[in-house]
Amino acid sequence: MTLGIPIFCFACFLAFSSIAIFAPRRAPAVPLVRFEPGASQREREPARIATVRWPAQIDARASDADAEVRLALARELGGCRGRWARETLTHALAEEPDPRVASALAEALKSMRDEAAQA
Repeated sequence: MTLGIPIFCFACFLAFSSIAIFAPRRAPAVPLVRFEPGASQREREPARIATVRWPAQIDARASDADAEVRLALARELGGCRGRWARETLTHALAEEPDPRVASALAEALKSMRDEAAQA
């Protein structure tokens, strides 16, 4: 009886230490970086996302692009020079419901027209 309690404690120690040693490791914590709006924002404006089709002219994967992606596309299109870019910007400006993106599209189109007038 005198050895029963220490043996029981040692057995518990072995069990818990083997669990600690041989248990699967936790995955390292990866910082969350989100490049798209949360679900709540998508639920608020589903019609806007569904009706904007101009990003699909550039890349088919961008057919459901949110406002931030469309804003980045507008800025990048402003740096492109060519008839296709001007036509895409004109079509996008007529279709775009978001005022921030529409403003960026108008600015890109204006800069293209200014450069064409100077040349």
